Amino acid sequence: MGMPSDLYGRAFGTTWHLKTSESLSQRKKKELQSNLQSQLDAWESHLSHWQMESAVSRFNASTSTDWQSMPVEVIELARLAQKIAHDTDGALDITIASCIDLWGFGAQEQHRTPPEPIAIEKAREACGWHLLDVREAPPALRKKHPLTRINLSSVAEGWALERLALSLEAAGEHDFLLELGGEVLARGHAADGNPWLVGVQTPDAPEGEAMQAMRLNDASLATSGTYRQRFEHDGKSYAHVLDPHTGRPVEHALRSVSVSHTSAAMADGYATALLVLGPVRGREVAARLKLNVFWVE
Repeated sequence: MGMPSDLYGRAFGTTWHLKTSESLSQRKKKELQSNLQSQLDAWESHLSHWQMESAVSRFNASTSTDWQSMPVEVIELARLAQKIAHDTDGALDITIASCIDLWGFGAQEQHRTPPEPIAIEKAREACGWHLLDVREAPPALRKKHPLTRINLSSVAEGWALERLALSLEAAGEHDFLLELGGEVLARGHAADGNPWLVGVQTPDAPEGEAMQAMRLNDASLATSGTYRQRFEHDGKSYAHVLDPHTGRPVEHALRSVSVSHTSAAMADGYATALLVLGPVRGREVAARLKLNVFWVE
């Protein structure tokens, strides 16, 4: 058996980590490392809203209301987000990029004062699913408002984990734990023969300090929290999680939501949507969708 192997890298503005239950040869490690990294780099060049040359950034910079050709990955993510939005009464909305930037939580400069109400209303005019058309063949997006912009970060990590898992399985790996930016996907078993043990992060605790450990069996776990990025102004705290219906940060008592799901992409999107909905509405929607959720208030 030998010791489990660990591979690491950087992608999507965060880090990734692969743990295998068996020890890998140096050659196999190198092969997997370069394979995973190159896939992540390729996707980032399409999906990133901070790389100026990415497909998403080019779409965001354009004011054309004609169809714009897009990589199939962007269309896949837009469709996925659309489904989650439909399931959660619009709580997940990839078109709220203008509002995210206005609050200083986008790729640009972070500022530390809340925007004026009139500026929020102005930004919201370019936000909303009704302003975005998605086409599969040939793959393209079309905005109905020239200033509509998209941000795929609420679903991109989970989606990427699923794609990486498929390529690992194709390379003959069936027992591994993959993590990207705090989202995890487990396949097969750990070195001790049991399902993989993962921790749910405690809000405000040092990185890696878990509040609750759970076993993951061929499933994924995604966590969204209001504690990750925020700013204080005049004694009030503003979280980076925005409600698409108001264009403002959520204000409820929910600190984090973790969703366990067979699909990493779905877990990722649902975790964000439930956090937007808050403790009451979120629990109603989670029950209706029969989701496996861990709530921290």
